[in-house]
Amino acid sequence: MTEQFDEGVKEIVMTMLSLGATAYETDYILNQLNKSSEPIEQKITAVKQADNIIKSPKFDQVAAAVINRLEQEVEEVKPAPEKGSPEYIIDKLVKGGLTKTAAIGVVANLKAESNLDPGIKQIGGGPGRGLAQWEKGGRYDTDPINLNKFAAKKGTNWTDLDTQIDFILHEMDKHPEYRKVKEQLNKTDSVEKATLIFLKKYEKAGTPHTDKRLKYAKELNTI
Repeated sequence: MTEQFDEGVKEIVMTMLSLGATAYETDYILNQLNKSSEPIEQKITAVKQADNIIKSPKFDQVAAAVINRLEQEVEEVKPAPEKGSPEYIIDKLVKGGLTKTAAIGVVANLKAESNLDPGIKQIGGGPGRGLAQWEKGGRYDTDPINLNKFAAKKGTNWTDLDTQIDFILHEMDKHPEYRKVKEQLNKTDSVEKATLIFLKKYEKAGTPHTDKRLKYAKELNTI
């Protein structure tokens, strides 16, 4: 068993194995782990390994609680994603009401449409603008719900990244057609399905390049 781990993890595992049943309490084990200088990820690995060895229903429950607390600590210390990165946009979409699966499907499409450049204009002088290539004469500037009007109300420029992310969420909250898209996205169980839903029912791309979008979705699903 010990050959699988570095010395730090082995030491934590051995500490777990040395505890008596009366010590199987979440706070007690967390206090013991806090004495170790090993990274949180290694502590999680060690607790999982100890749980595989210790045959105790009580330890199973406590180990699950300990791992949950440690994983929360990992989330808290993660640096904020860089603005403009796929992670940044996914995070904002999730905070705006999409599941992570749905958000990945959306961002896979946006990457295919604009390479996540909010100021981009359609190559060749076409009408597309921004992340989702909203079209001039339509959702970019003339539809009842359009990006330009939305940006003006926020006091920002249409090229602003956060404004465009918020506009996607606004459309999916206020526009009858796109409210249904949001519902479907949040019900789907795979990033591939989410990507295709957003492509067919939100983007409605003339030349879909579906394989590229699905490739991006697969890559983003590892985030």
